[in-house]
Amino acid sequence: MGFDSSQLLKAILNSVDAAILMVDSNLKVVMCNRKFEEFFGVTPSLILNQDKREAITRDIKWRVKDPEEFQDKLFWLYENPEIISNDEVEVELPRRRILHRFSGPVFDEEKNLLGRVELYYDITSAKDLQKEIEFKNDQLFLLNAAATAISQSLEINKLLNYFLRRVIQATNCHSGIIYVKNDSSLKLAKVEGEIKAIAKIPRFLAEEDWDTISWGPIGGDKKTKFLENIPGNNFFICFPAYSNQRQINGLCILIWDRLPEQWLNRALFNNVGIYLGIGIRNAYNHQEAQRLAILQERDRIAMEMHDGLAQTLSYLGLGIDTIYERILNNRIDEDSINLLEQLRDVIDRSYGDVREAIIGLRIDISENIGFFTALENYIREFEKLTKIKVKLKVSGEKFDPTFENQLHVIRIIQEALTNVRRHSKATEVHINFSFSPKFISVEIEDDGLGFEKKLNENTLSSLHQGIRIMKKRAAILEGILDIETSRGKGTKVLLYIPVKKEAAK
Repeated sequence: MGFDSSQLLKAILNSVDAAILMVDSNLKVVMCNRKFEEFFGVTPSLILNQDKREAITRDIKWRVKDPEEFQDKLFWLYENPEIISNDEVEVELPRRRILHRFSGPVFDEEKNLLGRVELYYDITSAKDLQKEIEFKNDQLFLLNAAATAISQSLEINKLLNYFLRRVIQATNCHSGIIYVKNDSSLKLAKVEGEIKAIAKIPRFLAEEDWDTISWGPIGGDKKTKFLENIPGNNFFICFPAYSNQRQINGLCILIWDRLPEQWLNRALFNNVGIYLGIGIRNAYNHQEAQRLAILQERDRIAMEMHDGLAQTLSYLGLGIDTIYERILNNRIDEDSINLLEQLRDVIDRSYGDVREAIIGLRIDISENIGFFTALENYIREFEKLTKIKVKLKVSGEKFDPTFENQLHVIRIIQEALTNVRRHSKATEVHINFSFSPKFISVEIEDDGLGFEKKLNENTLSSLHQGIRIMKKRAAILEGILDIETSRGKGTKVLLYIPVKKEAAK
């Protein structure tokens, strides 16, 4: 049984998983398989022996996403028949497909040009998968940007600035607005990007109008009318920020001139809103912790003034009254001179106390400076004031205590050094930090006189008051404070802080 070569070739072409079309040197269609009909919805009989340019104009180009670009590219290739081309075509009819197109010349054995062949491979699944991966990468980048931003600062304005800039960068939107909860409404807190008419943005919004994630053209509903002053045709996505129990504590509005498809994802912006809500909550908790720390410092200063400065002034007043009476009665004797020397000594010690208190109040433990830098600055000032040498040593894998605990740690060290200056007659102090998986330990050891610990525990001396203050701060840190001392052997203050407390940010 013989084979018809033309029928065999036709069968082979129809079995290939690609659309194939060939034109001769006169641009007439000489070959077209079934896949071409499947991909473009055009039966081969309609275009065979037709001028391909007419077929493109009449039957084919209207089926692709960009008809004019499709036509211009093929016409250019027909005018330059020896060029090889690889590109992509998106077909919309009879159904959406993305096709890889190969177009190249066909020569005979003598290198004479016979025409051109076009091969179209369906790469829709691969392109859709690639697009989905790109979308996921973009979305993960946004989530990472949001998570990173809220860890940059505990100060509310800096936090919102970091967050908005990172999110704008991640999403390629041109502007962003953040509101934060203020009593029963939302208050304008941060504006970033191309928004010029900031004065036209309302300072307050009703919380109930913004309790869901939404997107669309600006001005498409009443609540986004206030954004219509932004030049151009813009689109928005707005999402609430949540604190605990899904309670709204903020709102973010992002603005694009064209809204990319990958951001139309409610679950994504629900998670971004949770990150923002956590950041706002942490910032407000930090504000409250700072406020309480300030109140505690005021109480401490008030107590120290009552126990120290007030009693000192009272003693000075009595001493001056005694000297004044003796001067009036012309009774200046050796006892009067001794009393004056005592008063002078009290004044000197009080001056030192006030100077040291001022140094302590100047301690800057902001996030920008860092805990150990602030401590080193304080130590330098203490050394200048007292002429006592202080050596700081750190062992283990060093890290700063949590920001809310830093003030308590540094005040414990400050109180210990104050006791050294007042009572120990020491010439040198060693402060040793040691970091381990379970504890941060701090040792403050001096070479001074020491004291009898049991006797001191039943007294109300300034030394005992200082120890009581240090132990109170250690309890706030959920730590342990102990003192090792004996008369003539110096004093060591030991502070242990659990690392689990430090890691609870």
